[in-house]
Amino acid sequence: MKFTKSFDAPNPIPEKGIRNAIKLMENGMLYRYGHVDNDITFDDDDPAHANESEVSKLELAFSQYTGHKYVVAVNSCGSAMFIALKAMGIQPGDKVFTNGFTFTAVPSSIVHANAIPVYLECNDQYVVDLDHFKEQIKQQPDVKYFILSHMRGHVAELDKIQALCDENNIRLIEDCAHGLGKRWNAEDHDNNFVGHHCEIACYSSQSHKMLNSGEGGFIATDDKQLAAYCILAAGSYEQLYKKHLSRPADDALFENIKFEVPNFSLRMNNLTAAILRPQIDLIDERIASYKEKHDRLIELLTGIEHIFIPEAVDNAEHVGDSLQFNLVDFSNDNVNDFVSRCADKGVKIQIFGIDDNARDFRNWQYSFDETPDLENTADIIACACDLRLPMTFTLEDIELIGTIINEVIDDMSLPSSVKLKKQSI
Repeated sequence: MKFTKSFDAPNPIPEKGIRNAIKLMENGMLYRYGHVDNDITFDDDDPAHANESEVSKLELAFSQYTGHKYVVAVNSCGSAMFIALKAMGIQPGDKVFTNGFTFTAVPSSIVHANAIPVYLECNDQYVVDLDHFKEQIKQQPDVKYFILSHMRGHVAELDKIQALCDENNIRLIEDCAHGLGKRWNAEDHDNNFVGHHCEIACYSSQSHKMLNSGEGGFIATDDKQLAAYCILAAGSYEQLYKKHLSRPADDALFENIKFEVPNFSLRMNNLTAAILRPQIDLIDERIASYKEKHDRLIELLTGIEHIFIPEAVDNAEHVGDSLQFNLVDFSNDNVNDFVSRCADKGVKIQIFGIDDNARDFRNWQYSFDETPDLENTADIIACACDLRLPMTFTLEDIELIGTIINEVIDDMSLPSSVKLKKQSI
């Protein structure tokens, strides 16, 4: 029995996106601020905005989906976080709280802003440990920024974190690279999306995200001053801000600061936007598909005592395009053996805390002189498994993956002190 599909398959580009991209390439107008040919129209155009640039139309569609007043499309989520920090006025040498368990792009954005990451422990739910956050606030009261990462879609206790930030004058940014479409307090309202507990939320459209353009990102905010700065910093100059559909309507906001804001040239181009815009209408459909398969795999693995799958925090909805779980009481050799056996059967599993994984804080040596003391995080990621669940997988594929993982653990020659009694699924 062997699984044969790729765990690295990205979401396919819908036909509308392909047709739009071809039309744009034939026209050649890829620059977001370039002249828009009145003869170029697309299948899903709103007549009121038909002659606007693809990036501007995408920003508007994205803001309408997430509920943010203003959206700026950029070339990556890392760029979005960098610009967000600059918009908040960060200065060289300032410190920024962030997760000890996240992807290297998060601390890299902090370093890009000439600031210093201050790492917070994660708990066994893969989110920021609130007690450690409180301790760090007391020990380092000079830290006034926080990039909170919803790593792999695991959402922290947002209400409590927001309250702590408000009480201590800490400016909050949400890294929603894995947070698009995830809801907070969903029982109260379907559109209570993650990304609204902060001043700025940052999103990704890298290949393995809900939206796929290979590379891309979004800055989303309800603050008009921050929005004006971000539009200018992303690469608007002269009066090109007027070509944005999802922007503050007050031109004076831009005119008053435009000579003070660096142009970092981190814009999204029209070709990327043409690929992305038709995918906005597919987000909810994709979420439903991911959720069905994610929930089924949890059912298949929950009965295996060797595996611990944390529940989401209260009020957080977890929609998984991947599944994370910890191997219980496994030695390093056991972990390596498990990964190898799964790979032999076609199931690709990564361990966050092994080798050169870019999600292991000890590998972010560019960001510190001494390795951060994050003992709990190190222990968790040492046995934390990461299993992608691409859109191309079917429920039948999920059944096979669950069976293979079950059988691999069952067949392993574990020491009696390690091997636990296995429950039936």
